[in-house]
Amino acid sequence: MQINLTFNNNPAVKESFALSKKLGQGKFSVYELTSPKHNNSFALKVFPKNSSGSTQYQKEKLMLKLSHPNIIQSFPMKCDRTDFYGLLTEYIGNGDFFELVTSGAISSETLVRTYFHQLIQGVEYMHNQGLAHLDLKLENLMAGSNYEMKIIDFDQAQSLTDKLITSGGSNGYRAPEVQTGSCTNLAAADIFSMGVILYAFFAKEFPFMESEDPSFQDVRCYSTFVKNNKRFWTKKAEAKKNPAFFSNEFIELVNAMLHPDCNRRATIKNIKNSKWYQGPIVDAETLKNEVKRNVETMKLRQKRASVIARLTANKTKDQ
Repeated sequence: MQINLTFNNNPAVKESFALSKKLGQGKFSVYELTSPKHNNSFALKVFPKNSSGSTQYQKEKLMLKLSHPNIIQSFPMKCDRTDFYGLLTEYIGNGDFFELVTSGAISSETLVRTYFHQLIQGVEYMHNQGLAHLDLKLENLMAGSNYEMKIIDFDQAQSLTDKLITSGGSNGYRAPEVQTGSCTNLAAADIFSMGVILYAFFAKEFPFMESEDPSFQDVRCYSTFVKNNKRFWTKKAEAKKNPAFFSNEFIELVNAMLHPDCNRRATIKNIKNSKWYQGPIVDAETLKNEVKRNVETMKLRQKRASVIARLTANKTKDQ
């Protein structure tokens, strides 16, 4: 299917693009756009012209005022289609951070810290522009062409000055005040989500569920993290078979970011002044090379495992 677009910086010229393939499985369809005129692809997010689509389109349009290396780049434009609204962004083809984390591609504490710096920088810029994301999670962090972090999906974003939060967030990443709909500090809600993400980067698992444990013994529950914090960290380290798996500096930072009281939760300034945050990081070229090598190694292992599984299955059939 062809689609015609005019860009705001050149409204007199209409350009034709082909919708080459559908991307992702989100609430709204996203398509890759290609054009002979452009060497690179774009992504078009489509919002149907109904009540729900119009509301979400107006919220995601907030991203058009953002321009930062760690936030997906958007391109103001007009579309000739009358059946949907469209938002055009850069195309990001190296997958999301759920894939990077679970594959083991973020293989060292230095890589974890480097990516966390990028997350902090992107969110700090966003907050300085008066916007809270409110749905920060591994799936909403993408790896750009040089494996730099790109924050995506602003369909739950709100102004920091909003008195009423309408975002529901994502289960497992939500601050307690977001769960109850009583959030009045939207920046602090983003900090909580980033605390969950930092733990997942480092431990390659989620810290806890949102469920309650009255005995405060179940380390799978956030209530245990709050009420029996020492047990939480001890048992998590024991599960890693390494009592020193989490450093004191790391524990101190995560505890501060996941504080149940939003007014006592760490701010971005606090985070940047923390001992763990100020540890070593790598430059952009090293980050690209290390993560790309880790991704390629993991893909090769998966391919070998698949071949071995097929050979084993065939051998079993022949016996």
